[in-house]
Amino acid sequence: MSEPTPPSRSHGVASAAVLLGLGNVSSRLLGLVREQVIAALYGATGATSSFRTATRVSTAVYDLLLSGATTSALIPVFTDYADAEKSDDLSRILSTFVNLTLLGLGTVVAILALFAPWLVTILGADPEHFDLAVELTRIALPSIPLLGVAGILTAALYARRSFRVPAFSPAIYNLGIIATAVLLAGTWGIHGLTLGLAVGASLQILVQAPALRGVHYHFVLDLTHPGVRLVLRLYTPVFVGMLASYAVVVLDTNLAWRTGSDSVAAMAFATTLIQFPLGLVGAAASLAILPTLTRLASSDARRAFDETLLQGLRLVVFLIVPVGVILVVLREPIVSILFERRSFDAIATERTALALLAYAPQLPFVVVDQLLIVSFYARKITITPVVVGVMGVLVYLAVALATIEPLGMPGLALANAAQNSMHAVILYWLLARDRPRFRSPAVGTFLLQMVAAALACAIITTAVMTALGSLLDQSALWARAAGLALTGLVGFAGYVLSVTILRLPELRSVRDLIGGLLRRR
Repeated sequence: MSEPTPPSRSHGVASAAVLLGLGNVSSRLLGLVREQVIAALYGATGATSSFRTATRVSTAVYDLLLSGATTSALIPVFTDYADAEKSDDLSRILSTFVNLTLLGLGTVVAILALFAPWLVTILGADPEHFDLAVELTRIALPSIPLLGVAGILTAALYARRSFRVPAFSPAIYNLGIIATAVLLAGTWGIHGLTLGLAVGASLQILVQAPALRGVHYHFVLDLTHPGVRLVLRLYTPVFVGMLASYAVVVLDTNLAWRTGSDSVAAMAFATTLIQFPLGLVGAAASLAILPTLTRLASSDARRAFDETLLQGLRLVVFLIVPVGVILVVLREPIVSILFERRSFDAIATERTALALLAYAPQLPFVVVDQLLIVSFYARKITITPVVVGVMGVLVYLAVALATIEPLGMPGLALANAAQNSMHAVILYWLLARDRPRFRSPAVGTFLLQMVAAALACAIITTAVMTALGSLLDQSALWARAAGLALTGLVGFAGYVLSVTILRLPELRSVRDLIGGLLRRR
């Protein structure tokens, strides 16, 4: 029998996860609106694939040079200096990384803008859309240092356990993109959409900066500060691993262009739908639990660390399973209702739904993986997830090369799912080797219960979808949306009934948490 997690700690993590979840809901909803705007204005076309190619360049550079540092190094180290009496040190460390970002990434952006045609050639854009992809890449690149500064501010706020503002800042980012795209659609077209990346990133900075009370900006580059040196040491192996990961992104984009000019666009729309539950459940939980795990790891409270992590793992799987099942069963009506209008036709719906089906199996593995990664980062172990990530590249290559010929674009999505799922399985195995709680019979029992509940949810959702087939096929959008909502709710109710029968404690935990938050309100 494991030692229970103290209520104050578990409730604090859960409350933070709920707040981050609400922020993710707002961000993902606006993300869906953003995708709907893109779908309506440009469809799943070569122009949209050119935009996706441009954003992959900017996203890859940002992730390689800074984004991965947020959870692997910045939050764990910032947490060590989060107390009020260490605010001067935090100010100095934060200012150093802001200045490094502006100077370093500014230089990188200038170089990449010069070599944009070479980048687009590597990513495989076809001749018809090559020049457009180059133009959009150059417009997208200036958003990188702005996103970098916003990410540093986010890490500092999370380290101080101030979740409210950073939780909702991604929603501001999406809002900036949407507003810019709509306002400039008539004059700039898809170029205006791309400009929205820099607008959204700037708004993130403006929203978050005032929330860092007591932390002051200095024009300083203190590379000798112990905190700065620790961040750089922790992030170095992560950077190497991300180089391997983005080799996959380059290959994936190149191969996708070879399966059709609409493939990159269709895969991006499907990824948006996959990222919605991942951000809502996995990302929110991992960011909420990281400061707590870091403190427990620093105090060598191994029993409490294991118990907190295991409860988090069970909870994210419990929450993601019904969402994943319903997303798979209702994939075509979901894509149709969300995107199919104007430039986004029925063929685009079919292609996006196929990509969604191939991506979906990774959902429970990825939410587990997100928490496992931060559990290593909390203990300031960054090399292990990197080595496993390199192994994942090999898995992607094996599956992609084996399936691209018979399956085409869905084979690439399936390869991505296999890569991410394998990463979670290996990390869990490594963690469980010397931690008995993670290989106890209770874990196997829980997984079997999840499989049973998932099957019940799938059967009920499929039955309701079949019964309401005529309603889901209606031409009126409101009728299809009502049928979809009803089907999803009944399927979710079937899942709740199943876990109630199975007496899973996570159901009571969620109910108690929601009730407690409502009472506090």
